[in-house]
Amino acid sequence: MTAKHNILIVDDHAITRSGIKLLFTGLDRYAVVGTLDRGAMVNAFVQSQPVDLVILDLNLPDVRGINVLAEIIGSRDMTVIILTGETVPGEIDYALKLGARAVVSKADPPDQIVAACDAALAGDIFVSAHMREALGKFQQPPVALSSRQMAILHYLAQGESNKEIAYRLAIAQPTVSFHIAELRRKLDVANNRKIVERAQELGLL
Repeated sequence: MTAKHNILIVDDHAITRSGIKLLFTGLDRYAVVGTLDRGAMVNAFVQSQPVDLVILDLNLPDVRGINVLAEIIGSRDMTVIILTGETVPGEIDYALKLGARAVVSKADPPDQIVAACDAALAGDIFVSAHMREALGKFQQPPVALSSRQMAILHYLAQGESNKEIAYRLAIAQPTVSFHIAELRRKLDVANNRKIVERAQELGLL
């Protein structure tokens, strides 16, 4: 028997959570191990038990979905699928740059969510037809950054210190410093202050 992939659903609408759970109940390759209606609880949940994939709504009542995404991908390289009711091309584009593996609209047919999960776990990037139309052509950024480097860049842009970033991503401060040095090298800037400025010029933020 093939091992099941454990899914965590994060969405503040009860009907969406129930609907997605029901969708995966009939598929023996998946198991829904949890549903959450708040973003602040996600990191603790994925630390407490095995989760292979997170289906995440970007529009959450307590914290920005983008921050949840940066935290779980930056700290655990988690496979995350964005399921959103709002089509904000800039935010969706940024989610993909941060390392989201798939983007599906709540207006898409249910089988698109399953297709997105299958593709993401196979290591592919999946953008549903509806979201492709909204996004236009998703441009791969001109500089290749790892998921962790993108997460660190995300928090640097929010003005967080190395200590705060280390805490958020559950990594040591010297590790943060190492990645910031790598960001300086990859973005070809002389000091830390220029990192965010250059990343904005390149469309990474």
